[in-house]
Amino acid sequence: MRSLLILLLSSTAIAATLIPAQFSARRDYLFTHGAFLVRSADVNGDKIPDLVAIDTSGNTIPTLLGQGNGTFSPGPTSQPGFQVMSGMALTDLNGDGVIDLVVAGQANNGANGIGVCFGNGDGTFQAAVFYQVSDARLDSVVMEDFNGDGIPDVATVGNDGVWLFLGKGGGVFSPGVLTPTRYGFMPSLIAGRLAAADFNGDGHLDLAVNFNSLDFGTPSGFALLLGNGDGTFQTPVNHVVLPATAENYIQVADLNRDGHPDIVLSPIGVSASYVNVLLNNGKAQFSAPIQVTMNAAVEVAIGDLNGDGIPDIVNSLGTVVFGKGNGQFGAPVSYAVENCQFSTDVILAPLFKEGVLDIVAAQQQAVSVLLNEGSRGIFEDGEWISVPGAGSCAAAADYNRDGKPDLAVPTSNGILIMLGTGTASAPYTTGVTIPLSGPGCPIAGDLNGDGIPDILVGANSLGGVGAYLGNGDGTFTLASITAAGPGMLVLGDFNHDGKLDFADSTNQLALGNGDGTFQAPSNIISNPPALGFNWIAAGDVNNDGWTDLVLTPADYFDYFTVLLNNQRGGFTESTIEDQDATIGVVLADLNLDGNLDAVIWPVFGGAQIYLGNGKGGFTLQSQTPAYPGLDTIMLAIGDVNGDGIPDLLLPADGSLGIAYGIGNGTFEPTVAWGVGASPGQILLENLHGQPASAHRPDIVSPDSGGGVTVLLNLAK
Repeated sequence: MRSLLILLLSSTAIAATLIPAQFSARRDYLFTHGAFLVRSADVNGDKIPDLVAIDTSGNTIPTLLGQGNGTFSPGPTSQPGFQVMSGMALTDLNGDGVIDLVVAGQANNGANGIGVCFGNGDGTFQAAVFYQVSDARLDSVVMEDFNGDGIPDVATVGNDGVWLFLGKGGGVFSPGVLTPTRYGFMPSLIAGRLAAADFNGDGHLDLAVNFNSLDFGTPSGFALLLGNGDGTFQTPVNHVVLPATAENYIQVADLNRDGHPDIVLSPIGVSASYVNVLLNNGKAQFSAPIQVTMNAAVEVAIGDLNGDGIPDIVNSLGTVVFGKGNGQFGAPVSYAVENCQFSTDVILAPLFKEGVLDIVAAQQQAVSVLLNEGSRGIFEDGEWISVPGAGSCAAAADYNRDGKPDLAVPTSNGILIMLGTGTASAPYTTGVTIPLSGPGCPIAGDLNGDGIPDILVGANSLGGVGAYLGNGDGTFTLASITAAGPGMLVLGDFNHDGKLDFADSTNQLALGNGDGTFQAPSNIISNPPALGFNWIAAGDVNNDGWTDLVLTPADYFDYFTVLLNNQRGGFTESTIEDQDATIGVVLADLNLDGNLDAVIWPVFGGAQIYLGNGKGGFTLQSQTPAYPGLDTIMLAIGDVNGDGIPDLLLPADGSLGIAYGIGNGTFEPTVAWGVGASPGQILLENLHGQPASAHRPDIVSPDSGGGVTVLLNLAK
């Protein structure tokens, strides 16, 4: 009998065409070198918005090409020929109908300036035409017509002040002219950020530059440079904002709908939990700061997200505050983004529906895209179900026998039973809690042969492993406690008597009596690793009809252990060397040859594919799915796109990478979907009424951040 935890998939034919799955979730687009800036424009002339990024090294410009449905495919990468620092703007500079790129950065000789990269019309950009300035550093870029001649100009800010490059036409600019910005004797250290608007209503564009200093003893706020309309500016006027936290980011919009541009400042202080809103009276005079609750110290963007005509604020951590129209804002609403502790940039752009703004957040390793579902300002990020104190694993089964999958989730109070509803809008309701202290990861199986799913779980308060028999209505009765482990548990009929037994990663095996009780556990092998085992999987790897075990060592050595059932109450041990220090293992038939294969995930991310020979041996597959920059936590296997071929699901850092199986043990490049911020185990369940025969399951991910994420499979 093969383990109930093993997913066995078979197909009579390998699908000829890859069918992608679609989920109600954000999409994460991974970059080998990450992304710290992102902008949106149609860079290849197909009238579909694309995304242009600057990688974290600043040396390359990768693009994501829009597909017309809110998703993107990897596009070409350009080499600007110098290092981009923190500034980027997109527009058609020379009137050829092709989007061009202006960046601020540093040439190979160490000189600073702006670079003009003309677009080729296919998503690539030419090497930069460089305009040098005598400044130690440049930061953000603003492209506007500051002298009223109808030609775009470029403003950027450096340590010495604001540099303005007047456009001559055709993408050619005059040398930069400096307007110094200082606070007393203190220059704007480490450059700063810019925002342009007509703050005093004279019809000329002005500039606001934040004080961006690492010295927290200096005043915080912004300098206002009123424009003269000819490309020059008046002497900067400093506006101090208290408390002095140093303002890191600045944006401009009419927040109270009085026709005057207001300012939003995001403090750099890591303890700051707000942004400052300063209302403009139309004479370039600003109110005392209104503190709006947000998790600040990150980039912000402003736009009408819910279609009520009132600007809203979003930051690069995925937090949104909706405007009330008077300069006040509602409580923050948070959407998880990939790897959110390393957020770098955020923009709002209509990527799918005309006039509807979507969120694009750049992270350390990826760009997260959250599509706006419509006028309510709700974004596709899966269904988040709050489960206070939730762990990162769960056991799925139909515990109340209503034909809908349920979920057993460990929490700080015990095992919470979440009952499936079969509806997409609310996939679970809250059931009973089995009271336990320090529960581990539960597993489900029929322990007493009555056809009702039961739960097996180790817990500190039990002093071992408890067997809870299902009553058929979503409630449970404790049948036994076995003094084992507790470690990671698997079920299987190890002695071939038709009754479920359990094995534990602590090297213990307990034979089941068929009534929910178990015999005293015995050691699986006599010579386990010094630190024991970390992970355990069960299945018939040599096709003799008896359940075998595969384990990884807790000391993270570069091997895994195969234990073949000797059919006499013991196991024959062999060791398979791995390329990297191993964490876990999962078994499934990946190449559809009837033999179980092993997927090992190592300490430093990725996945190693070992094809089984049906005799207990495994051979490393040379091709493994790429998942750049992310550490795999708890890999899963299942067919998510209905082609009958197992796919790999790799959760990590707020993303879920799906590598579609080809059917020969190799996989397509990884496509990443958004899950919760701290995803754990991945389960595949049919939650919203689709038949299991469709092989289009939904994704369930318990999250140690305090909830469960559900990604509904939207494929037809």
